[in-house]
Amino acid sequence: MTFEWIGVATLVAGLLSLLWGRRFALTACIVATLFGAAAASVLTALGGSGLQPAYVLLGFLVLVSLRRDSAPYLLRSIRWPEPGLWLVLTAAYACLVSVFMPRIFAGVTYVFTIARTDAGTGLLLTPLGPVSGNLTQTIYFVGDAVCFAVFCAFARDAAGKRWMADALIATGYLNIVLGLIDYATFFTGTADALAFMRNAPYRMLDSAEVVGFKRLVGSFPEASAFASMTLALFAFSFSLWLSGWRTRITGPLALLLCTALVLSTSTTAYAGLVVYLVLVFAASLLRLVTGRATVPRLSFLLIGPLIGTLVVCAVLLNDALTTMIVDILQQLIFSKGTSSSAMERGSWNTQALVNFFDSYGLGVGVGSARASNVVIAILANIGIPGALTYAAFFVACLLAPRTEPDPEIRAIRGAAASSCLGLFIAGCMAGTTIDAGLLFFICAALAAAPTISADETRPVPRALPVRRSPRLSGRPRPIPA
Repeated sequence: MTFEWIGVATLVAGLLSLLWGRRFALTACIVATLFGAAAASVLTALGGSGLQPAYVLLGFLVLVSLRRDSAPYLLRSIRWPEPGLWLVLTAAYACLVSVFMPRIFAGVTYVFTIARTDAGTGLLLTPLGPVSGNLTQTIYFVGDAVCFAVFCAFARDAAGKRWMADALIATGYLNIVLGLIDYATFFTGTADALAFMRNAPYRMLDSAEVVGFKRLVGSFPEASAFASMTLALFAFSFSLWLSGWRTRITGPLALLLCTALVLSTSTTAYAGLVVYLVLVFAASLLRLVTGRATVPRLSFLLIGPLIGTLVVCAVLLNDALTTMIVDILQQLIFSKGTSSSAMERGSWNTQALVNFFDSYGLGVGVGSARASNVVIAILANIGIPGALTYAAFFVACLLAPRTEPDPEIRAIRGAAASSCLGLFIAGCMAGTTIDAGLLFFICAALAAAPTISADETRPVPRALPVRRSPRLSGRPRPIPA
């Protein structure tokens, strides 16, 4: 086990979380999800796996949640009929299949699993059997379930939900700043200055280019991971803007994040953004028909298609710009299916489906198989039983904000559900495991946590021992002489 400098900063933030309470703790953990290319520590005993700062802070967050003001609410999120119950069932089944299925079906099928060779770390097609990934990926997924329960406890009241919304907005702006730093260090030849937050044992693709454009990666190892995080933060801020919540803050943030998605030159960013905006446009039309559309939603419905048309016309009128954009789209979208990367990822999906059928729909265990689509990865790793409970959890989180009576809090919870949808869309294009990331479960907790009234959250005072008065004790008083 090795310790990194960013790990020292993470420990300091964790200790401050114990001193300053849940608001600082949840803010630090949410912001730490940005550092996807960082490792607070490298676990050599587990095959050199990197421990991300967000998971270290999650441990401190659990300690904060065990205090008397938060501990009673930890189990509320996993009882019937709350969405957390489905997540607990999914995690329990994931633990079972990770222990037994790689041994029961050992050698029956071949899986793509992470292996370390002389050429470096990569995916190799090997016979199914127990690997270190079964342990590490299962721990990560159980950590996701713990993260969901803890953040549900922290989001139990309106103040907690507002704090989480503020933290997610701050994370969005910090993501833009880190993207600008990524650009600046690339063009100035000082990218080594970011080595302290690009120390994870992954292959860093921070200097890749497409048609002469630098692929934007920010604080992540590759453009696809940056696009997934940015799409989630864009969905959160854009949904808040559509609901009319702090439009002067959420509107510019949504615009900046949308620009970052365009500049990322990532297929995940382009396809995910289009799919998400189409879904939001359809939902806005439905709200307009039912008479529940806000002024920002009306603006989006009227001005959005107009702006899109003007952009397309402006591009078509400039031959040089048209050629450049066509080249980018040709390389990232139209010819993507024939590229070596797409063929490799397609082979992962094909083999994952083979694993699904070879295990009779039960799954080969978390961490055993890799795919390039989160749905296929779920089917291959935890089979039909796990997929059903996972889907029930996801759908319940998407529908939970509808039960919120407070319009402001309903907007925040709806934005969190929208962020989960954005991450799921990105996962359908580049998700390799069943782990959707900590940000997904943080937003799911914010969307699913019911708001408890102030009377319920107020701590009940401890009863004081009753002292009986001598005059009321029932004993006869002596009669004075």
